[in-house]
Amino acid sequence: MPTTVPTIREVVLQIAMLGGFLGRKGDGEPGVKTLWQGMQRLRDFVEGMEHMRGLYDVK
Repeated sequence: MPTTVPTIREVVLQIAMLGGFLGRKGDGEPGVKTLWQGMQRLRDFVEGMEHMRGLYDVK
């Protein structure tokens, strides 16, 4: 867990990186498609965690 709360920009960049955004110096800001793909991947991770908690009955 981070010791400080990330900014909205940092969270958006992290989600974009899940969608394939590389964040290089000349890349600019992430686009809608990259953010959408990142959100889909994040949702997949959450669903996977919920599934595993159901299998092992972890609270």
